[in-house]
Amino acid sequence: MKEHEVIVVGGGISGLSLAYYSNKAGFKTVLLEKNSTVGGSFASPKYAASGKNFWLELGAHTCYSSYQNLLDIIEGCGVSDTIIPRAKVPFSLMIDGQVKSILSQLSIPELLMSAPNLFKLKKTGQSVKSYYSKIVGERNYADVVSHFFNAVPSQPTDDFPAEMMFKSREKRKDVLKNYTFREGLQSVAFAIAAQKGINIFTGMEVKGVRFENGKYIVRTASGDELTAPTLALAMPSALSSAMLSDVNPDIANHLGQLKAATVDSVGVIVRKENINLKPVAALISPGDVFFSAVSRDTVPDDNFRGFAFHFRPGLDEKVKRERITSVLGVSMSKIEHSDTRINTVPSLRMTHPQWLEKTNTLLADKKNLLLTGNYFGGMAIEDCVIRSKSESERLKR
Repeated sequence: MKEHEVIVVGGGISGLSLAYYSNKAGFKTVLLEKNSTVGGSFASPKYAASGKNFWLELGAHTCYSSYQNLLDIIEGCGVSDTIIPRAKVPFSLMIDGQVKSILSQLSIPELLMSAPNLFKLKKTGQSVKSYYSKIVGERNYADVVSHFFNAVPSQPTDDFPAEMMFKSREKRKDVLKNYTFREGLQSVAFAIAAQKGINIFTGMEVKGVRFENGKYIVRTASGDELTAPTLALAMPSALSSAMLSDVNPDIANHLGQLKAATVDSVGVIVRKENINLKPVAALISPGDVFFSAVSRDTVPDDNFRGFAFHFRPGLDEKVKRERITSVLGVSMSKIEHSDTRINTVPSLRMTHPQWLEKTNTLLADKKNLLLTGNYFGGMAIEDCVIRSKSESERLKR
């Protein structure tokens, strides 16, 4: 049985950042990831052609100067020199098969009449719909703005808490306002995983956890067992709930109350000469089978263009293929390469702040059990890192 001080289960940005903080604090840390590579929603698969790799994001897409904790990790890993700007191309709407600007679809009089509410209304206690429909106007919200909000977590967001959807954070003035990385966001995951002192095992699915004699024993699909006094779970809430069902039923049942949505993403790469669509950051098509089609046009390439379609779950593969080719105006034979990804994102509700408060109460005396992920303070990358940092501060020898 292999001995460690901290076992982290889950190799997305939440698990990686927790492993980073744990390692930095001097704990012997091991991270287990069931997939063949780390990253989670930091997914930047590469297509090798023309002597170089063209990457495409299939999860998160953008980082911001307000992500101060993430930036601290990036600097700590020595990869801040790989930060690159995103080209200024527009977010656009697709209406009846035509690409339209956002402004062209907004009612300007309604927007002007509603805008003063921005300075009077507070987000606390408001849903996304109740708050933003007052800020932009009900018609503008229903016809345009709500669809952009839905595109962020690829699910309806009307009932999300407004205060958790978009947060105002202090910005780093010495960093680009929004940016990505030379080799995509997953390169950050690889940089964290490469830090000396963090032992990473990919392709290692955890099948069970038990607690004996003051230590957690983690059993993998291959039958191996690892033990440590501290266990950190960085997985979707339903998986963490199942993992803790025997170890701590109260916390397991509490985690089981949360709902989540699956995001079915299909990335496609097309040669530039085969597509006539003007450069865009993303296409939003209200009421469509996909929530968004996010483009790699923000990092232009000489030969290729890439698009990540984030579909509603449960669609037939033929339906997805036909919609992709219709939107891009190309035949399947012109698709140079495609990739797929399934991500899990939380479905937040107005009661989430109360749920989170109880979660932290249940964990208060469990210094050796840490929980992190995108279902705590918010779904933004920085929210995940903040949660991991705060959980790491509970580490006790």
